[in-house]
Amino acid sequence: MMNPVVENRQNEPVGWRGNMIRFRSAQTWVAMCFLCVLFPVASRAGDPTGSGIIFPRAFFIAVDDMGWNQGSSLGDTGGPWRAGVRREFDVRDYQAVVDLGRAVGMRLQGVFLLAEMDREGIVGQYATATQAGAAFDNSANVDDTQLKVMQYVQENAAYLEFGLHGTGHEHWENGIRTRAEWYDLENDKPWPEQDSRGHVELFKRIMAQYGLTPANGQSFPESYVPCAYGYYWNPTGDFSTGKILAQNGVKYGNTNFRYITELNPPLELGGGFDQGLLMIQRNNYGNEWFDLSALPTAPIDSFKTDIIETHWPNLLAQDDFLQEGVTQEWVTLLREIQARPDRYLAKNTEQFSSQWLYTHFTTVTEPEPGRVIIDNSAMPNEAYEHELLGNLVLAVPLKEGEHIAEARLGEVLVPAYLEAAGFGYLYLPPLEDKTYELNYSVGRKALTEHVEHTGTYNVYALKKLKKRLEIDLEMYGTQVVPVVGVKKPRDVASSNEHLKVLSYDYDRKTKTVKIEIQGRDIQGERGRISLSF
Repeated sequence: MMNPVVENRQNEPVGWRGNMIRFRSAQTWVAMCFLCVLFPVASRAGDPTGSGIIFPRAFFIAVDDMGWNQGSSLGDTGGPWRAGVRREFDVRDYQAVVDLGRAVGMRLQGVFLLAEMDREGIVGQYATATQAGAAFDNSANVDDTQLKVMQYVQENAAYLEFGLHGTGHEHWENGIRTRAEWYDLENDKPWPEQDSRGHVELFKRIMAQYGLTPANGQSFPESYVPCAYGYYWNPTGDFSTGKILAQNGVKYGNTNFRYITELNPPLELGGGFDQGLLMIQRNNYGNEWFDLSALPTAPIDSFKTDIIETHWPNLLAQDDFLQEGVTQEWVTLLREIQARPDRYLAKNTEQFSSQWLYTHFTTVTEPEPGRVIIDNSAMPNEAYEHELLGNLVLAVPLKEGEHIAEARLGEVLVPAYLEAAGFGYLYLPPLEDKTYELNYSVGRKALTEHVEHTGTYNVYALKKLKKRLEIDLEMYGTQVVPVVGVKKPRDVASSNEHLKVLSYDYDRKTKTVKIEIQGRDIQGERGRISLSF
């Protein structure tokens, strides 16, 4: 018999903890060896400490357990553990997350639980969603606070993503709780397919109470974190959690696969496709799920995963006068990560997930200074079939006064560029499954004709025509898009009536036009912005 692997389930309610002993079967070891081939180590051309191209790993955080109205745990009486803090949440608690995202230029992935956001008494129609079942009464939570919170979330889609976590976090039958909402962790088996589909339906119906419907131009969340990491991984079966969610528009997920080893999922540093959903491994690095003002306790060098676990209380202070200091601690941590040559802060979930795919399936080499070969021919078909790929991000170290002066991907313009922490970051267009050549140079002159990527939107392409510049982008919320190195436009227009150009202003000195753009769908509104000259 093989030696048991002793595994501590991190970030579970204290009363539920304990060491779980699981035995790795021969089948599991075969799966692990297969994954070594499936997900090869990323190639990074150039010396990160010197000059030359760098192929950095993206860094991202997910913020679990948003959406509760009440924070106090009901775990001791068979209810949900909620956020584990005695607190009534309001707009200020969401503003703390938004302020952090704005400070570091990230659209943070918030994943929500919506049972206590129900204003119409529908949760009781889904018996397994709460401890009370059909008798669930949410009237004590129904007030203007809910409306203000959901309005704030919609208005701040630029810096806070509205993602899916669940409804009540656990699973109940006749008032008896089992972990967790999307998979039976205690008995290592999936819940009935219709039960999971019912929870998705309930989430949609509560969204609708706040106007988040297809009729209003609003999509279902694209991001997901399974409650307590209970996830039915079954890429080749009749149904899986991934299949159910992908059918409803979810594209990206992150979890800790160690909790479901009986399903032989991708393990440490792993990830893969589950019937349309890309699931990526994440770890916790020391901050407990219920701890207020808690940053990871482990050093950055120990962060093996590209996305790390956080919970809502970790970003919050115990009182308002302390919040600015807590937010600044998180800003300092994230900026320190941005300054590392092998990492960069992903702008949003799509960009994080895309870079994860590229660093696992794409090779980047620089056979001579300024000439870079990008081989993307090994990218799996699933990435294209399910439209999971966005920008590829490369970096070049810059000395004081230096800039990337020129950059082209074949004959195509590099659509977006940003200088930060001593690096120039090139945001290349989404790549097809083929080999590309990127040519760039470093000098004292700055790159012209590009979007300065100061926001959290996605810039997919920049096309220069005779008297027009076209930008293919996806906007989250309302943001300003700086277009650098261009003449003053006589007009700026959008191809999508729901991607509105609110205003634009031109600075002759910097040859920059700043365009204020608003997208309707909080999950992202895509279109083409045209600058006519």
